[in-house]
Amino acid sequence: MKAPSKVLILEDSPMMCSLYRMVLGRTGAELHFAGDGLEGLDRAAQEQAVELYIVDINLPRMDGMEFIRRLRGELGVLEAPVLVVSTECSEQDRETAEEAGADAYLCKPWQPEELLEAIGSLERRAPS
Repeated sequence: MKAPSKVLILEDSPMMCSLYRMVLGRTGAELHFAGDGLEGLDRAAQEQAVELYIVDINLPRMDGMEFIRRLRGELGVLEAPVLVVSTECSEQDRETAEEAGADAYLCKPWQPEELLEAIGSLERRAPS
């Protein structure tokens, strides 16, 4: 699997951030973190060449769904995939995320292999 070289992760749990560092750090990806939706939007506007966004739904100050809507709308980020990773895993949650502009959905808790497979799947679907 070719890992994205730059990832912006919106996650407010320090434990989850550590897990992302442990799993994705081995891929050589440059990881950037934001602890809430507003910080994530600021980082997304400032960072260049982000190849993947990993977004939790339940974030302070601005939830993940609103972040995705604004990322796709206001910021015009259309090419980089968005992977939602959340404890909210109903079919309605998945549909709402897709409508907001998410490309894939992974339920917490995840296993490292599941995260890497979800990212790999997004990479395979990306236009060459």
